[in-house]
Amino acid sequence: MDLPLLLAAVERGDDDAVLEALFDATSDELAGDDAVALLAAAARVGRQQVVDHLVLWGVDVTRPWDGGTDPVAWAAQNGRSLVLQALLSRNDDPLSSDSPHRRALRIARDTLASGAGREADPPPAHWAIVTDMEAALGVRHSPDELMARALVHADPHHDDWSVSVLHLGTRADQETFDWALEAARDTADADRRRFGIDTMDQLAFSYGLLPLPDDAVPPFAREAEDFLRPLLRSEQDPRTLALAIGAFATYNNAGDTVAAVLPHAYHADPRVRARVSMFLHTNTDRHQEAFAALVHLAGDSVPVTRANALSRLLMSDVDTPELRALFTAHLTDPSFDARLEAAAGLALRGDERGRAALDEIRSGIKNMNSPGWGRLGDIDYLLRKRVGATGTTLRDH
Repeated sequence: MDLPLLLAAVERGDDDAVLEALFDATSDELAGDDAVALLAAAARVGRQQVVDHLVLWGVDVTRPWDGGTDPVAWAAQNGRSLVLQALLSRNDDPLSSDSPHRRALRIARDTLASGAGREADPPPAHWAIVTDMEAALGVRHSPDELMARALVHADPHHDDWSVSVLHLGTRADQETFDWALEAARDTADADRRRFGIDTMDQLAFSYGLLPLPDDAVPPFAREAEDFLRPLLRSEQDPRTLALAIGAFATYNNAGDTVAAVLPHAYHADPRVRARVSMFLHTNTDRHQEAFAALVHLAGDSVPVTRANALSRLLMSDVDTPELRALFTAHLTDPSFDARLEAAAGLALRGDERGRAALDEIRSGIKNMNSPGWGRLGDIDYLLRKRVGATGTTLRDH
């Protein structure tokens, strides 16, 4: 284990490089001091994916960090909700009298009471920790209480918000849906409205995880769709609209999600365009409009939006010089994911530039933790299907 190299990657936020370098780490290395030092460094700068990986592979989360710091106490005191979740992920006894869950709950509550961290940017997620730990201990709160915790920061990307939505969503019942729908209808309070819509979305997702027949739909699906459909036409607030698009796609049983969200592909707000890019495809009677929208989104300023659009376009049956030119332009995209999708789009059309770009990407992959490893497997499968369907190889072109 090359600790200096790993620490440098953690410091610059390069999770892929860390995970790639850790692929060949031995059990002895993961049980040693360097692994604990790496865990501490990753936790302190919020690299939750690295912490998750280290904990999964057996790094001892009970060992104190430098200076005798207790990892669980540090995460709870500093409001690092996702890091704490990772640290506790292998502990299966939260109800014991001395469990780290109880200790984390006490510390998070005390820190909240003291007011520490209120001016921090980003703000700490102490309420998320309290909610998570209470749930692990069997404490159930009203939807109003969980929403109040989320609205302390009122940011759908903050852990205080997402943890409250998650725990409400797991209830997946009509009573919770009715509450969420009432909140979503509150036009006088934008934050409450957004939280209600986000909870509606999570309720459908959680319902889908229940041990039910594959074609089972939530009993409240029709109510949700009837509320959300007109909202896509009338909502003026971009943050609310982005949430509504996602929720509508979750509930939509009519199969017209593409048609419903198409107009918003040209929205001025990047959050809305990013959400639309997740649901567009060209296998629809709105083929030409969807295709044009995806071409537009492929030039978006947000990397994930460009990658989503290019991924949908590569699956289209369109093969024109203009589309090939679009893919070619993105072979030098700053986003790795966008470059990969563009290369695949060309390769699937028998274009040697795409095959060469894929070969170059493949040559840089060291192991299954390397970026692009999984997606390349999908692309290779598509290429094999293409060869089987046409009876030709890429070289034949």
